[in-house]
Order: sequence, then C-alpha cells, then structure tokens
Amino acid sequence: MDAWLAGIPLEQGQPGAAISAYAFGSELTPWRTGHALSDPTTNLSLALDLLSGQWAGRPIGAVVIATDGRFNRGRDPESTSLPFGAPVHIVALGDTSFRKDVRIDRVLHNDVAGLGNRFPIEVTIGAQAAAGDFAVTLSGSGVRQQQSLRLNPGGAPASITFLVEANRPGIQRYTVAVEPADGETQLDNNRQTITIDVIERRKRILLASAAPHPDRGAWANALSGNANYEVVQQPLSDLGGGRFPGDSEWDAVLLFGFDPGNPVAQDAFKAAQRVNLPIGIVLDPDADYGAVRDLGIGLDVRVTRAGLTTDPRGAVNPAFPHFAAHEELEDLLLEVPPLVSPFGEVAWGAAHTPLLFQRIGGIATEYPLLTVAQTEQGRLMTLLGEGSWRWRQVGYLRTGSHERFDDMVGQLIQYLTSDPGVDRFRVDGPRLLDEDQRLTFQARVYDATLQPQAGADIALTLQDSAGTAFDFRFSSTAGTGYALDAGRLAKGAYTWTASTELAGEAFSRSGTVDIRGIQLERSGRPAQHDRLRRLAESTGGNVYTATQLDDLSTQLAASNRFLPELTFTERLQDLISWRALLWILLTLLSLEWFARRWAGTY
Repeated sequence: MDAWLAGIPLEQGQPGAAISAYAFGSELTPWRTGHALSDPTTNLSLALDLLSGQWAGRPIGAVVIATDGRFNRGRDPESTSLPFGAPVHIVALGDTSFRKDVRIDRVLHNDVAGLGNRFPIEVTIGAQAAAGDFAVTLSGSGVRQQQSLRLNPGGAPASITFLVEANRPGIQRYTVAVEPADGETQLDNNRQTITIDVIERRKRILLASAAPHPDRGAWANALSGNANYEVVQQPLSDLGGGRFPGDSEWDAVLLFGFDPGNPVAQDAFKAAQRVNLPIGIVLDPDADYGAVRDLGIGLDVRVTRAGLTTDPRGAVNPAFPHFAAHEELEDLLLEVPPLVSPFGEVAWGAAHTPLLFQRIGGIATEYPLLTVAQTEQGRLMTLLGEGSWRWRQVGYLRTGSHERFDDMVGQLIQYLTSDPGVDRFRVDGPRLLDEDQRLTFQARVYDATLQPQAGADIALTLQDSAGTAFDFRFSSTAGTGYALDAGRLAKGAYTWTASTELAGEAFSRSGTVDIRGIQLERSGRPAQHDRLRRLAESTGGNVYTATQLDDLSTQLAASNRFLPELTFTERLQDLISWRALLWILLTLLSLEWFARRWAGTY
C-alpha cells in the first residue's frame, strides 16, 4: 500500500490533485507508513460516515477503499449514505474460496450473573466444507460440560446451550471449544474465552409515571443494557399510600412526568424519602412549579407565565465535581433536539450541583437543566424538562449506537445508587472490558470534612497476570475530579492499585479488570467481493484486485475529475461602511466649495 500511494502520478502530473489516506478498523485514523492493520474489529460504515463529515462540501475526485468486504461492527456499508459526489473504487482483498473450517461464530451470555443463579451460555457453531457430529466443550471456574452438535452439509450454523450455576462470586472465566474437522488448518477460531462477573445482587431501579411516558421508556432501555441493574416499570399510582411498596427491594426510584402539585405524585415522592431511597425526578413542563418549593429539596422554579414553555438544550458543566462526564456527551448535546421546560427562573440551594446548564438560542445560561444533590433523605437527581427520549434516538441516527445517551444515564444512576459514606478516596473503573475499548478511571479525593480536594497526586499501578507492572498518573479534570486513560490493553486479567496522600495521610484503593479478547476478525468467512462490487457500481466506480493497482493508478491519472478548480467567495458590503468613499466625497465637496469661493459665487 505504501508503494502504491507513492506511485500515484496525480500530484506530479496534475497540480490540482492531492491525496489523503486513512486506515480504518474500529475507528478511522490517518494512514502512516508501515501502518499495522491489526484492529480486532472492522466498522466500515463508521469509517464512511466519518469521511463524509470530514470532506463535506469539498471537491473529491475519487474515493478508493481497499478491503475484503467483511465487517463485524456497525451497519452494512451498502446502507450507508455516500455523499461524496465522486466514484468509489474498490480494491478487493482477501480470499473468496471456501476452505474446510469449523468455527465458533458467536457466544451469547450475560455479562453479569447473580450468585446462586443458573444462567445460559449459547454457542453458535458454523462450518465451511465440513459436516457431521462435533463435540463442543465448556470448561473453567470449576465447570466442565460437553455436548455433541450436528452440522449439516449445507453450511447452516447450529446452536447449543449450556446451563451453568454461578457458585463463585467475582470474575469467572469459561472457555468454549469445538473439535476441528479432519484436515482443518485454521484452528484459531475453534476456541473462545468469555468472562462473567458474578455479583451478590443486582441493583433494582424502579421507574414510574402517571401514564405511559416516552422518557421513561428511553431511560428503561438505557439501563436494561447494563447488566448491573434490574429495571422495573410501574404506574405512579402504585407508589403512594404513605408507604413505599417493597422499600427494601429497591436501590433507586425515578419519577417521570413528575408534577409535585399532584397529590399522588407528592405521596410517592414523600414515601420514597421516608425510606431514604435515592430519587430521580423528570419534571412535567406543565406542572405546578409553585409546589416544587414545598418539597423541601432546595429547588425553586419561578415560572414567568403559567403554560409558557421554553426549549433549552444542554451544556455540560465543566466544573461538575461528582464524576467526569464522557467527552462524547457534549457532542451529543449539540446534535439532539431541545427539551421542553417551563419558562422562568430557577434557583437552587447549595446541595444542588448542575451537571447540565440550559443552552438557549446557542448561548449557555446559568440556569440548571439537570442537577444532582445530596439531601438529608438521600441523593436526588432533577431534570427540568421532558423529551430526553429524542436524545437517545438522534444519538443512534448519528452514530449507529445508543452508547452516548446510555453512558450518561448509567453515570447518573451509578451516582444515585453509590454509597455516599465517608470514603475519602474513591476510584471508579470497569471490571469487564473488550480489548478494543479504552480503559479509563475516575477518582475523587476528600478532606476530613468531606470537601472535594484539587491538586492531589494520584498514582495507579496496573499489573498483568505475568507480573509486569505499568505505572500511570491521574490528571486533573475541570473542578476537583481526576481522570486516567490507560488506553487499550491486551486481553487478560489485570489488577490495579491507586494511591495518594492528603495532609500527610496515605490512602489506597485496589481492584481488578478483565480485558476480553475479540475473535471477530478470525471468523474464517471468505471475502465478500459481491458486496464490494455493488457498492462500487452504485457510485459509478470499479472493482480492482491487488494485482491491478497499476490499472487503477492509470485510470485515476486520466480522469478529468482532478483538474484544478477555481473557487471564489462573494462578500456584500454596505457603501456606508466604505471609508475610502467617504473621503472621496469629502474631497470633492471641499474642491467644489473652494472653486466657488475662488470664483466669487458664494
């Protein structure tokens, strides 16, 4: 690839042309000489979306994509919009022949399981040019099971399910293996290791509203994707009556379309307060906001005119102290539709900290949109507006993933349900991670009065299973938080220890993280050249093999799409703002006056 890029004669023969090269896998990056194409995942649709954004409105002569057509993340590239306005040429790589291969196509399992529960592990086996009975084995963490699976000559995949009892707490590792076919040479995809976090109990989150509510559905979907939570939805009318039902069973309650002037809603809120449950409320824009003050939560909304609403977007508070909001959240907030909020002024007490301010007309105000608070009755989250369900939908339309919205909801619920005890050094990090994800940590340091402290020196040592240690330092974030990005790590089990010192007193925290390997790139499937051919033909491009790169170079050099283009910018300016014209007019008037005086006509 380096030699071919250097040999394209466009820049020498046609001065109007230039070449920009990129590599893609799990993300899109500029091409470097000797670039190692070793990403464990391929997301071609994301690469095309990012290229479309980077080159929007710019003249493009041609797009050349070198790939085997296989992808294992994102959408089918054939369904991706290609607004380049230029032909897309394909360099078709890979082997399209079918070799004898038995492989593990997919292993479906829970990321988290409750201690003592039985959970399924579903294994899907595929084959090429192989058929018959094959033994599939599950082993690890004191478990060994084996089943026989028949694969038909047609090549259709088949699935079996293992039932495993979670009898040990912590990270458990299981290996799935299928016996190879006679004469099979590719054995990497015959074995796969999975990890499951066995916990004592999942946190139960109750979501309620007076009627079916789209925000409630969006938040429920966001939390349902997190295996640490069990989500239950109920009508608001079930939560009043002076006592919160099953109060010992819940870890937090979220009330949507909340109107504090509604007696049923007020009863539910106070019932949750009485048992010190963390509460999240999403206020109805048509609510009785005069009753908000009566809740005693340190929040007051002074509505300018009843029934009048505003449409604010969110702006991340850079000084938010409780956790580090993901960088992608600010990008999401700039793209999504606004919420519907009451038109008025918002006053909040010292217990409240805004995570999001209201952005009105593109200007970030000092009025909060989303706040969290530590009250005497427990932690509280308040969202002053409805319509966040659109955030989740638009986020998916932009990126093909709900991740940005779900991460925001997950961080808020993690804050609500975490123990607000007297721990003065807190470090948060994942327990399970895929090898294509970045390992990040957040930390907080508090003084003896539990006031957050900035300027602490926090070290973290990460150790792999072989005993090799890696040292890192946390960096300060806005406010008094700390963050660490350890990058992507090789698969395996790691332990970490974080330490700091405050006022001469040493603190340390430790934990484990398991990096799961991704075997998607070793599926053994043949190259998908038919897909590439359809993609090229839809844009007027052609398909070339790796041995036809010279032909591609010749066609690019002969194309008339690389001729220099003349561009201009038109700018309108009022005559009144042209100072030179003013001086010319003054000069002419002065000359006229002087001439008339000289001639004696004045």
